[in-house]
Amino acid sequence: MIAVIADDFTGAAEIGGIGLRNGLDVVIETRDIQPINADLLVYAADTRSLKPQEASFRIAEITRQLLELHPDFIYKKIDSVLRGNVISELLSQMKSSGKRRSVVIAANPVFKRIIREGRYYIDEIPLNETNFASDPEFPVSSSLIKEIVGDKTIISGLKPGDIIPPEGIIIGDAAGYDDLTDWAISINENTLPAGASGFFDVLLKKQRLYKDKSLHQVIPFGEKALYILGSTFPKDYDLLKKIEQNGHYLSNMPEEIYFNQKFNPGLLENWAKEIVKGIKEHKKVVASVIHTPSTERGIGNRIKENLGKLIKIISDKIELNELIIEGGSTTSVILECLNIKKLIPRQELDTGVIRMQTENRPDFCLTTKPGSYLWPDIVWLLQNIVQTDVSK
Repeated sequence: MIAVIADDFTGAAEIGGIGLRNGLDVVIETRDIQPINADLLVYAADTRSLKPQEASFRIAEITRQLLELHPDFIYKKIDSVLRGNVISELLSQMKSSGKRRSVVIAANPVFKRIIREGRYYIDEIPLNETNFASDPEFPVSSSLIKEIVGDKTIISGLKPGDIIPPEGIIIGDAAGYDDLTDWAISINENTLPAGASGFFDVLLKKQRLYKDKSLHQVIPFGEKALYILGSTFPKDYDLLKKIEQNGHYLSNMPEEIYFNQKFNPGLLENWAKEIVKGIKEHKKVVASVIHTPSTERGIGNRIKENLGKLIKIISDKIELNELIIEGGSTTSVILECLNIKKLIPRQELDTGVIRMQTENRPDFCLTTKPGSYLWPDIVWLLQNIVQTDVSK
């Protein structure tokens, strides 16, 4: 068995999709770590937005529990643009697992996200000149790796094939797929492998960890679908036009809820009723949070909590078949409200867009997407497709 610790849920799901792509049986856990009969165990730690000390403590405990299962290795999945408590979590996991160094390959050339000479670029544009500069929670002000992670002691700027030190955290350059493959050679028993999903995929292939994908169960798509656009990442307004063109009912969070910390709880109940009515009449409903940015401190967490409450009210009123959520932290809050602890990835609709079956409800599936990834056209046509395998 291979184990992975991801700092947010969509990262965990993306790793699960890569496991599926390689024919592995995958389980994603959000609370408990127990012995499982699976090839890949992914733990969604939900630590990205925690304070560094709290995140370090949680990662240490998760690592300790995973080591008791004696996995072949533990991979640390981080955000591909290095948001969150990257260094503190790596140091914690290294200490808990007795590793002297970590090789971190955050670049993901599939998305034109590369690191060259210690600087991060997306489609050849410096990271701090992209939309990530205006990320509400983790604004990026530099493309220099050491400044992005806020630690000048880490080692960056090394290319695959360079001599790397036996200790420390190395965030390597990678501008193409072959670079990922070359970096995989440097992973040994004294090294904690870490990075984006692309590097994990290469490590699986390096170890020839793949099975017959035809053995995986295909779950038919359900009729009643609810989409949650809850990410704080800037929205693409062309997306809204695409939603309407595909016949979805669009329901935006009422302003009275968005702009007021102490709104009347009845407003949330009324919004839920509107969405339930929309599902009954249109089958597909998109619940969005699109308003002028607020200056309220901590509004992101408040909005996520209210979305969680909203979904709980809706699920008590109508039996949903498909829940499609944008954003890892939003997903974690909703899973908590719905008391969902374990998920089984079933389909990779697109890179990072993973459809999962919940443990206790065989008629209900959850699909998630990282907030910074684009929505593939296929997700708006779920009920019109029978089976999709993007790895073919």
